Amino acid sequence: RSLMNGDEWNFSFKYVFERHAPVNVSWGPMGTFLKLKDGQTVEVLNEPLKFLNGTTQNRKKLSAEEPALRLIPHPLSWEQEAETCDLSEGFKISGFSSETQNKVVSSFKSLIERCDLKGILSNQGVKVCFEKDKQNFGEEGYELLIKPDKVKIRASQYTGYFYGLISLLQLLKTYNALIPCGKIKDLPRFSWRGQHLDCARHFYKVDSIFRLLDLMAFLKLNRFHWHMIDDESFRLELTSFPELADKTGMRGNGCVIPAVFGGGMGPTGGTYSADDVRRIIDHAASLGISVMPEVEIPAHAKALLKVIPELRDQQDKSYEESVQGYVENTINPAIPATWELLNKVIPEIISMFPFGVIHLGCDELPQKMWQKSPAINKLKEQEGLESTEDVQEWTMRRAAGIVIEAGGRPAAWEQAGRGKNGGIGQGTLLFSWSGKEPGLKAARAGYDVVMCPAQHIYFDMAHTSEPHEVGVMWAAFVSMADALEWDPVPVNEPELEQMIIGIQGELWSETIIEDRDMESMLAPRILALSEGTWSTPWRKRKLNEFLGAVGHFQSIFDQL
Repeated sequence: RSLMNGDEWNFSFKYVFERHAPVNVSWGPMGTFLKLKDGQTVEVLNEPLKFLNGTTQNRKKLSAEEPALRLIPHPLSWEQEAETCDLSEGFKISGFSSETQNKVVSSFKSLIERCDLKGILSNQGVKVCFEKDKQNFGEEGYELLIKPDKVKIRASQYTGYFYGLISLLQLLKTYNALIPCGKIKDLPRFSWRGQHLDCARHFYKVDSIFRLLDLMAFLKLNRFHWHMIDDESFRLELTSFPELADKTGMRGNGCVIPAVFGGGMGPTGGTYSADDVRRIIDHAASLGISVMPEVEIPAHAKALLKVIPELRDQQDKSYEESVQGYVENTINPAIPATWELLNKVIPEIISMFPFGVIHLGCDELPQKMWQKSPAINKLKEQEGLESTEDVQEWTMRRAAGIVIEAGGRPAAWEQAGRGKNGGIGQGTLLFSWSGKEPGLKAARAGYDVVMCPAQHIYFDMAHTSEPHEVGVMWAAFVSMADALEWDPVPVNEPELEQMIIGIQGELWSETIIEDRDMESMLAPRILALSEGTWSTPWRKRKLNEFLGAVGHFQSIFDQL
């Protein structure tokens, strides 16, 4: 029908699955536009989804208590003295003699300049000196000795010195420059303290990623999981297949990838060049952070298949559908072209990321994938495979072999650990996302595991069930308490501590419209992630005391 000025056109839409029933503003239409008969588009103004009823969640009232120390995460030990140290005129770093210490000071100065933290470093301030630790605190440990007229940082390596300065900076801000004297001795509980960012569903500018890395440094998080390849885009520019990023980096009307996730008629998006990658890696390294990229296989590959459809069996009649509603989003491991691509893409990506760990995906595999593929049936006969799970295991083992041959270490989601032969292989680092139990099972089987259960640290989950909240809720509503009050290691299985190497927060970006939206999804829950990854169970604070520490951290949030 034709719409004239002043006309109305009313319609309704229905959510197919009950678990997708709209409960907050994220479920309303976003980025809508009209497409006219002549192909022209007209942007439509959206109003937020309105709800007749308020919250359905019963939330208990919480009171904050003054913490014993206004520092996040809580250190291994804190011995307070009666006196205070006045840092109102900042502090002066001196006594750094080694090349390592010099680099630490340079990185710290750059951080406070980027965050516009004025008055921190001053020649008139209290003297801060470095001392090489003789006991060996390891790579990230440090000791901070605070006296009224001087501060000493003892450490063994770069990151330890840097974290000592970070703790001093936090104390300066949270105590309004009049900090308690005493001694902090600090070591992390876990070696992997990660934060993931989904740059496939939403493209984040490099400067926005820098800001996230800066926040991670303030919280002593040391692993950045960079997710930039998924159904909706392939954002990493590669010399081996430049067409992947070139054709899928932008989305919108008339693009290879249509408008999705509030992008409107577009085009919107972007790609990450080799120079962008180098800048982000260098920025992260200066903050003690390593970067792990992810390549999604065999599913979550719709964007890849849009550009190279030959990665599917053209005779495959499975018509598999993912939980997100994408049809035929799975590459086929029985097709030679699949391995021709992976044998080029995986080594090239490893060469770009010096950390050497590359995530291979392997999550949310559609139930019907490969079931009606003649090529897969032939592969089963050749390799002695019986089930789809067998094919998945064979695929991930072969992909992991490419990683290892290229000098890297494979990582994958929890599903990669399944199979009659023990899964992808015990040298692989597995990430347990659907809950704790898959990770515990993998740890018992001998895998190194990073815990990232959606019910606790998926930061794309709405904070509460309030209608004004942004976020999804398929796993849970994730509050600050949910993010804090859990532990990855069962009390009755302490031996698993050596296999569970860390915790990682996840931020998927389906509900992110602007880069700045990342902040409200992360804050303040990322503080609980920091506490949980660093502090031992007997040092991690109870919720009320932790909330007191969070309140004091607000001044730092305001300047980041």
